[in-house]
Amino acid sequence: MKLGIFEKNKSIFLVLGIITGFVFIVAFSALYVSDAIQKNNACGCVIPIPYMILILSSLGIFVGSAAYYFTVSKYVKEGKTRNDNINYTLNFLEPKERKIVNELIKSKSGLKQSELEKLTGFHKVKVHRILNKLEASEIITKETNGKINKIKLNPHLKEVFE
Repeated sequence: MKLGIFEKNKSIFLVLGIITGFVFIVAFSALYVSDAIQKNNACGCVIPIPYMILILSSLGIFVGSAAYYFTVSKYVKEGKTRNDNINYTLNFLEPKERKIVNELIKSKSGLKQSELEKLTGFHKVKVHRILNKLEASEIITKETNGKINKIKLNPHLKEVFE
């Protein structure tokens, strides 16, 4: 069971190992340089101090890049999986319904019915019929304010798609 925890967080452990190694190398180098300075032998180091600074700076950039790569790659994979799951979830809808729901997901705060007509390119009667069907399925909610209909995703579905 503990192997499963390690496998889930393998990239985090790798990043921590790389950073720990880098900190060890910097600490050892600082000790080496301070020892050479105390003995008044700063120029007699095996590796001259300016080269050591250059090497440690380059190593720091490499460690930072590696840490960024390993941590971000995990989140990019999760984001792609999430988008695939959203598309898979919407497959139960007809293509025209899916187009309207996708526009509502993009808007996040809801859209007016007239805006949906413009975004989807559907005629207003077609949009009205599709919205009635989606409302009957409890996928959307309609708020009427006079002649203006504000269309929103059902709050429970909105949580799923965020």
